[in-house]
Amino acid sequence: MDSQRVEITYIGGPTALVQFGGVRLLTDPPFDPAGGEYPSGAARLRKLAGPALTPEALGEFDYVLLSHDHHFVN
Repeated sequence: MDSQRVEITYIGGPTALVQFGGVRLLTDPPFDPAGGEYPSGAARLRKLAGPALTPEALGEFDYVLLSHDHHFVN
């Protein structure tokens, strides 16, 4: 990849693989399947679609960016 080029692969929800200057950065990687429900205050969030790629399909990456740490776990 050209060192000046930025490539972004959208995976779903908050998750994307960003590649630049030889670095592979994964953002907010929840790989849970579609159908989950998550309470959020007075609302209930429903995940309508699963990720476009599996973790295995991504290959190796250098860094993971977690924008926050309060994801719900069932």
